[in-house]
Amino acid sequence: MLQHQYGNVPPYYAPHQPYGPYPQQRAIPQYENRRSGCHCCLRFICCVYCLLFLLIFFMALGLVLTYTFYKPKIPIYKLEDFSVTSFNVQPDMSIGTHFMITVRAENPNTRIGFIYGKDSTITVSFEGSVLCSGKMPAFHQGHENVTMINIPLAGNAVFGSELHKVLTDDQHQGRIPLIVQVKVPVTVVMDTIPLRQFEFHVSCHVTVDDLKPDKKPKILSTTYTFGIGI
Repeated sequence: MLQHQYGNVPPYYAPHQPYGPYPQQRAIPQYENRRSGCHCCLRFICCVYCLLFLLIFFMALGLVLTYTFYKPKIPIYKLEDFSVTSFNVQPDMSIGTHFMITVRAENPNTRIGFIYGKDSTITVSFEGSVLCSGKMPAFHQGHENVTMINIPLAGNAVFGSELHKVLTDDQHQGRIPLIVQVKVPVTVVMDTIPLRQFEFHVSCHVTVDDLKPDKKPKILSTTYTFGIGI
């Protein structure tokens, strides 16, 4: 009836299919590309943070285990003796000095030793002016060891009239404040393995009663400060 009423029905045309073994791919919208790129960046950032966390964790674990096993302790230094060989005041207000100090170095560690280098400096100063200087001998200090170090110091300092008056007044009062400063390179040795080198700083504020060469000075007080440089 439809054919009779409207005539011939137009033929049905199927949508065109591409030839070949691969079907036609759907075009990916631009916002989907951006989302996939964001996901990749987030995964990369998460991986980096996880690696950093693991690295920090293992480093902290290693430090804790090392500290627990070796139980490191700071060496103990003490000014054991102070003597004056010469202390000559010249007419031009210069002072020639020769001191001898004895430093007691104690290593309380059971598995850690120290190697003291030769490039050390030791100075004795009064009111900011250096009286004399010297060097500490290089040596290796083993575990649980106490070493007495004799250090000769010499110098020729130029004092002004005011500073010379302050020194004279302190001598009359029997209280002369001095500062002994020590800088020495030290290599830490764990068992038999030497590690990197550090620089130990020791500052000793010492008060003596006199600086005359014909009299043994008496150490009245000492105060120590320590530091480590890299």
